[in-house]
Amino acid sequence: MVTPSFNARRWVLITGASAGIGEAFARRFAREGWNTVLVARSRDKLESLARSLGQQHGAETLVIACDLSQHDATDEIYRKVKEAGIRLEGLVNNAAIGAHGKFHEVVLDRYLSMIDLNVRSLVQLTHLFLHEMMDRSRGMIINVSSTACYQPLSYSSVYAATKSFVTSFTEALWLETKGTGVRVLNLCPGVTKTDFGTAAGMRNFRQDPLAEEPEAVVETAFRALKHDQPTAVSGWQNRLRLFLERLMPHRVLLAAVDVYQKTVHREER
Repeated sequence: MVTPSFNARRWVLITGASAGIGEAFARRFAREGWNTVLVARSRDKLESLARSLGQQHGAETLVIACDLSQHDATDEIYRKVKEAGIRLEGLVNNAAIGAHGKFHEVVLDRYLSMIDLNVRSLVQLTHLFLHEMMDRSRGMIINVSSTACYQPLSYSSVYAATKSFVTSFTEALWLETKGTGVRVLNLCPGVTKTDFGTAAGMRNFRQDPLAEEPEAVVETAFRALKHDQPTAVSGWQNRLRLFLERLMPHRVLLAAVDVYQKTVHREER
């Protein structure tokens, strides 16, 4: 853990920062001159990233290793940020997990942990830090949703539902904070070249022709923030697909989604 020296750099907290989109956010913010609070379960990965950000960009970093699916994790994060004397100007709620399979065959605790991580921790961290941003009339919150938010997904039913919550919640916050100096963005990546899909039980996830690099997703977010957009869908292929899906009769859309989901569904042998 690096002790802050209260330099002129702004501070951003990023969850799920040890890999993938979260790591890409950390590197981009550090390159833009921000200090970072890095949150994930793996202390070793976070400390390695912190050293890299310091060496490459002179960024200071506070590492907080914790499991955000645990109910006391967000209070622990808030306490450590306050004890370090850090005043956050940015929050990126990126941490999430998935579970791929028939709903009734997946262990219930997996779903409950998913809801705790994907929804509860995001709401709690947003509530804890938005107060201060509103008081200062300055700040930025990026909630990472998914293009999965736009349709029910067979074999990923709970995951898609959590992302629908994130999108609805974040767009409502965008309305509430408009004109306050606090910017809120709902970021919707599609399939991205990370280990997320494999961990969720989806084969060929990274080989999907629509898969984007994490850095491209982050670039989409930065462009959207400059224009104060409520939602940004990353990747022109994803934007085109969502446009075409809106033109489909709902039952046709559900059938098409089901066909795709079955191609990535991995049956347990």
